[in-house]
Amino acid sequence: MDKAPVIPDDDERADVIRKAMTADGIAITESGQVDYFGLDETFKVFLPDKKTWIEHHTLNEGQRRSYLKSVNRDVRIDKVRGDAHLKMSPGEERKALLTIAIVDWNLVRGDGPLPFNSRSLDEFLEKAPPKIIDIIEKDVRLKNGWLQAEMSSDDIKKEMETLNELLEQKLEEESGKSDSGS
Repeated sequence: MDKAPVIPDDDERADVIRKAMTADGIAITESGQVDYFGLDETFKVFLPDKKTWIEHHTLNEGQRRSYLKSVNRDVRIDKVRGDAHLKMSPGEERKALLTIAIVDWNLVRGDGPLPFNSRSLDEFLEKAPPKIIDIIEKDVRLKNGWLQAEMSSDDIKKEMETLNELLEQKLEEESGKSDSGS
């Protein structure tokens, strides 16, 4: 009785074919085009308690346009005096950015979770400590590089000064903990 030939299973067979193709210089993969519609990267920012997080996303072009439209600044030029008046509202700009960027969270209020919706987001942006909002805004700006282009060198220097002050405070705080822990 003749023995049936041994046929490798599909995984083994695929490996043999891949190796043979590679040895012959034949590409085993094809690069496909990228779908640039609906790219939605989301990021979680953990707050100081390391349990609470805020989720935000990179803005797509439509959201970016909406944000820029909402923070459009009025410029008036007084031709007689040669003065220019620029109406700016950094607090409203920050709120507009965070309103568009924040998409979820695991915040608690009282004894239970606070559901994410536009009303609770508005309330959070009004009542949260500025220190917390600063943490979130910084991450949103880092993940949306085009926002950093709006920063001047003076803005960056101020940010560095703030970070250096925070570092000094944190180092003092940590050295106090280690002194008391000894």
